[in-house]
Amino acid sequence: MTELIFQPSDNHPPNPSVCTLILNYNNYSDTIETIESVFSLDYDSNTLILVENSTDEQVIKKIQSQFPDLEIIRNSENLGYAKGNNAGIQAAIARGAEYIFILNNDVILEKDVLATCIDAIESSPGCAACQPVISFYNDRKKIWSAGTQLFFGYPRLFLKGEPIRRMGVQTPPFGLVGCAILFKTSAMQEVGLFDESLFLMHEETDWCIRAQHRNFSLLVVTDVVAYHKISTTLGLFGRDYLYYVGRNWLLVGRKNYRDLKYWYILVTEITLRFPYYICHLARRGQIGRIKYYLQGIADGIRGVSGKADLKKTP
Repeated sequence: MTELIFQPSDNHPPNPSVCTLILNYNNYSDTIETIESVFSLDYDSNTLILVENSTDEQVIKKIQSQFPDLEIIRNSENLGYAKGNNAGIQAAIARGAEYIFILNNDVILEKDVLATCIDAIESSPGCAACQPVISFYNDRKKIWSAGTQLFFGYPRLFLKGEPIRRMGVQTPPFGLVGCAILFKTSAMQEVGLFDESLFLMHEETDWCIRAQHRNFSLLVVTDVVAYHKISTTLGLFGRDYLYYVGRNWLLVGRKNYRDLKYWYILVTEITLRFPYYICHLARRGQIGRIKYYLQGIADGIRGVSGKADLKKTP
């Protein structure tokens, strides 16, 4: 991780405008906590929009009753991470927001997260996006992600399990994680929206690769922390998680890399990641779920994209 040194100016212009987006799918209690966290931020030029993928009408009504003035974009169905967030991004662009802050609905923020991340990007010409350090919600002294690193062909979480260290602004070895990312709107317009064909998982990985191909930089701001509950919507090693994690990295690799690197990704997925999931599922007594991961691998190789109907998976 390479440290970047910057000196904030003493004469600050008016705060850049930010539109924060929270994507929700049938989750009331965690989403409420995230909304309250955003409202408590020490940043006065921030507008919050809740993007609703929820199919449970009662969840939406309960959130509306608690926050009657909250702006909500209601999608007609669960559109996934990419298409759901793209609806919010387009709304943010239309209202002229200079920055777009995308949050999972299970993230709690330190009060100065947004202001510090804005300062980092404003002081780093060519930066497209940044993230705070992400900590475990239930173990706040340990890092969950300080960005990602490419490890034997897969973008794994960088510094996972390490103690929280406040080291200023850093460059991640590979990319950023999607649970709390601040995007410069002009960079989002140049790089493009999230790839909706992925539906769920690795959308931010794909976006970061595309941004770097356009010579944008990415940053991790280690002096501020977001606390992440991790997989409250998908569930760790759940059916959807296993399918999309198996499929989408292969789709992203095929899309963004030349043949040799793609084949390396494919080989390491089968020889390293497949045994990893076998071991974890066996320990949980859920070995039968490996079929969803294998279906994802098969569909990734075939180039199948979009929302999968996993109920029909054999």
